[in-house]
Amino acid sequence: MASIQELAKSRYWYASYRDANRKQHLVSTKIEKSPSGADPKGRALKAAENKRLAMEMALRLEEEERGNPTEAHLRKVVADISQRVNKRRIEFATVRVHLERWLARVGKSNSLATHARYKGTVTVFLETLGPKADAALADITAKDIDKFISARLECGRNPTTIDTDLKALNRPFALALRQGLILSNPVPAADKPKSSKESKDPFTFEQAKAILRSADGEWKTAILIGLCTAARLGDCTNFSSSDINLNAGHMSLRPQKTRGTKKDLRIPIHPSLEAHLMALPAMKKQGAPLTPKLGTAKIGGRSGLSRQFIDIMEAAGVVQKSIAPAQSGGRTFNKFGFHSLRHTLNSQMANANVHPDLRKLFTGHGDDRVHAIYTHHTLQTMREALNKSLPSLT
Repeated sequence: MASIQELAKSRYWYASYRDANRKQHLVSTKIEKSPSGADPKGRALKAAENKRLAMEMALRLEEEERGNPTEAHLRKVVADISQRVNKRRIEFATVRVHLERWLARVGKSNSLATHARYKGTVTVFLETLGPKADAALADITAKDIDKFISARLECGRNPTTIDTDLKALNRPFALALRQGLILSNPVPAADKPKSSKESKDPFTFEQAKAILRSADGEWKTAILIGLCTAARLGDCTNFSSSDINLNAGHMSLRPQKTRGTKKDLRIPIHPSLEAHLMALPAMKKQGAPLTPKLGTAKIGGRSGLSRQFIDIMEAAGVVQKSIAPAQSGGRTFNKFGFHSLRHTLNSQMANANVHPDLRKLFTGHGDDRVHAIYTHHTLQTMREALNKSLPSLT
């Protein structure tokens, strides 16, 4: 019959019981033998209650071991005991519940684009799991991650995309590990496919000028900002007059992709961009968006901003260069796109022998150590680099 024991060097009761094969077990109940308290009578009452709870736990453990309980029943037993001992129930999170809760938190602290990307990965992962998506989070193993990887490869996704998926999945599982919900993170243990990432090509200076001539209205503003600041499409279409300081000759930007770091970039204004901005009606009103229509439009999709830019690019006579997918069902990679403007400025500066640390101040890739090097003279040095790299655009 089950019993409880005291071990000399432990402050907890130990449950002693036998399983169905008559094997003896001795496990800690984590229930204190001598609870603390200022009142001697209160301590005595608590000690008696703890002894009763420890004995109940030992009896329940033996009962479950000798029977043939379901996993759900065992979880209920443990949760019931925790409720009586710790005054709170143990939560056994399912895969679906944990990932959906994590996504909800991501939506509050990351950009819409980042949230959408993570949500897409989680959705496909849950579909790959099938019924196991509603199993306990601790039941997920490296084999389940491998199954997800295989499914993505069969759909034609390239290793680089899968690597991005795995980085996304690693976050909620790493969180679960820190919270003590799982004993190990299955994502790093999976067999990750080798990848080599495709990169956008820069435009030549003549191609960039042709694209500018082909654009008009808000698109001319967005493209000119992209070429002169190396900002991403989503950032270029969300500038307002409040971000522009014509008197000081710089514009402020907090990139959406790294918004969580709460670091702003200050970028000098190229003379051609300054002349364009001064002519915009939006500059006469504080806080007015420079590209109000583009700022509310979707970036992706068949009629999104990325597609619209490609149409402008092709109208300018810039021929697209495409890389066919490595596998059936994969996506074609276009070497030219709005992101090429980011590559263009960086390449122009590199060819003008601008120091890499200085170029990083435009792209936002520098760390605190790099930023600390350039203090009082940063804007002036950046302005000289910008004007040296890009001749007049008009």
